[in-house]
Amino acid sequence: MREIQRISITDSVVDSIRELITSGEYKAGDKLPTEMNLCASLKVSRTCVREALRVLQALGYVDMLPGKGAFVAEPKNNEQEKSWYDVENPNFYDFMEVRMAIETLAIRLSVERASEKQIQDLDEIHSRFLEANELHNMNQLIMLDELFHKEIVSFTDNELLININKQVLNCFRAYRGDSFTNEQTYKNAVEPHSRILECFHSRDALNAVNEMRNHLNITRRDMEEIHKLSKEEY
Repeated sequence: MREIQRISITDSVVDSIRELITSGEYKAGDKLPTEMNLCASLKVSRTCVREALRVLQALGYVDMLPGKGAFVAEPKNNEQEKSWYDVENPNFYDFMEVRMAIETLAIRLSVERASEKQIQDLDEIHSRFLEANELHNMNQLIMLDELFHKEIVSFTDNELLININKQVLNCFRAYRGDSFTNEQTYKNAVEPHSRILECFHSRDALNAVNEMRNHLNITRRDMEEIHKLSKEEY
């Protein structure tokens, strides 16, 4: 029961900070209050504030600058953003090919190099992902999906790969934002994430590459389906 309450509070913090931004109280480029000040004004724990900021970053409302804090993100040009993943635009397939190359390489290196503590951390992220899926908590699902993939790349200890992936993640947030209301997209990630995690525990790098490839193929098909449905509604 405590976990359900914690997630609910985090969602409330997300809504409160997002309201500060959408109302215009904080504009693009403005620095948000410190974590300590947000804790005091919202009367919540630092953990809730940190998770809320991660969610807002995944949704494109906030930029997190190491050592400087959280800043309101510059508004995105919707047409330009969509061109990155519009299935009618060749860039979408280029983009997914780059993800496929990066993440299949990353999973192979990570399974070989990850420490037991890092695997435990990935277990925890996945457990929270499963709980969020049961609760239909889309804010948490978006944040935890990004965190799951980001952590896997970080386990490689390859700074060049990590930096390239960071740029790709920034572009992929446009997709996560569009899929925010589509529950099936995140349900489709549950089993692939579970199988990828099993590969970490068995240290099976070859199978991990296959599971990641299958996962990204499902992601591509989901994006095509979302685009198809949006066109039918239009």
